Amino acid sequence: MVIYGGISAEREISIISSKEIIKSLRSLNYEVIDIDADPSLLKEINYHKPNVIFNALHGTWGEDGEVQKILEASKVPYTHSGIESSQIAMDKFKSGKIFKRHNFSHPRSLLCSLTDLIGSNPMNYPYVIKPNNNGSSVGVVMINSELEKNDYIKKSISGRTCSEESEKLLIQEFIDGPEIQVAIYGNGKSDSIEIVPKNKFYDYESKYFDNGATQHIIPPRLDNKKIDEVNELGLKAHKILKCRGISRSDFILDKETGNFFILEINTQPGMTPTSLVPEIAKYHGISFDSLIDWIIKDASINR
Repeated sequence: MVIYGGISAEREISIISSKEIIKSLRSLNYEVIDIDADPSLLKEINYHKPNVIFNALHGTWGEDGEVQKILEASKVPYTHSGIESSQIAMDKFKSGKIFKRHNFSHPRSLLCSLTDLIGSNPMNYPYVIKPNNNGSSVGVVMINSELEKNDYIKKSISGRTCSEESEKLLIQEFIDGPEIQVAIYGNGKSDSIEIVPKNKFYDYESKYFDNGATQHIIPPRLDNKKIDEVNELGLKAHKILKCRGISRSDFILDKETGNFFILEINTQPGMTPTSLVPEIAKYHGISFDSLIDWIIKDASINR
C-alpha cells in the first residue's frame, strides 16, 4: 500500500512522489494499492490488509509522528522512521538542541510568534524565518532588512487566522556558504551532493519548480577529507535520532569557520524527478527502482 496526498501544505509534492513510487513498484512486479490518506487510514489498512506500507506522505500528518501512530496500530511494516524519530526530526528547534548536545555546529535559533516580530528584531540581519514543523522549505524566507521583515509580517497576517498568528516560527541566523545535502541508506551508507540554488537559498521553488536552474553537483566541490567529514556527520545525525530507512540531512559549510552547520534532518525525503536522494543514489550506481525495492525490503525486515 502506498499512502500519499494527505492534509499538509506538502500534499502536492507527496502526490508527485507517489506517482514515481507507484510506477516503480509496479515495474518491480509488486501488487500496489494506492490510498490518498486521511484520518480514516486505519480502516483502509484493515480492509486491504497490505504486506507493507510505503509512506509517501510529506509534512505534518505524514512525517511528524502522527501517521506513524496509525501505522504502528495497524501492525503492518512501514517505510521510513518511527514515531519518536519522526516527531523529533520534524520539530526543527527540538532536533537542533539535540544536535548541539552532540557537538554539531547549528545556527543560533529561537522560537517566536508572528505578532512577536512586530516592532522588534529577534537577531541581527540577515536571518531566516521558517515554520518549525514543515518540510520541503515550505514558508521559508530570508530577511535582510526592516523593510523585508515588515513586508513578510504584512503578507503573513493577511493570510492567517488569529490563532495562526500565535503559532511558533523558527528564527535562525543565516550561515553563508555552500549547501551540502547528505543522503543516508540504512545505518551504514552515506553520500552527498552540493546545491547551488537559483534563489538565495534552496527554497521550495528551487527544490521542485525551477526547471533545472538550480545546480546539483556530485560529488560536492570539496576536498575528499571534507566530503568524508560531512558524510559522517549525516550518518551521525541519522543514528542520533534513531532514524530508519533513508534520510537526508541539510548542511551549510560556513565560509568563515570552515565548519559544517546542520540545519535539519528529513526522515522522508522526496521521490520526485528532481529529488536529491534518488539523484545521489543514481550517481553511485543505484537505480530508482533498486532504491525503491531496497526501501520496501528494509521496511519488511526491520519492523
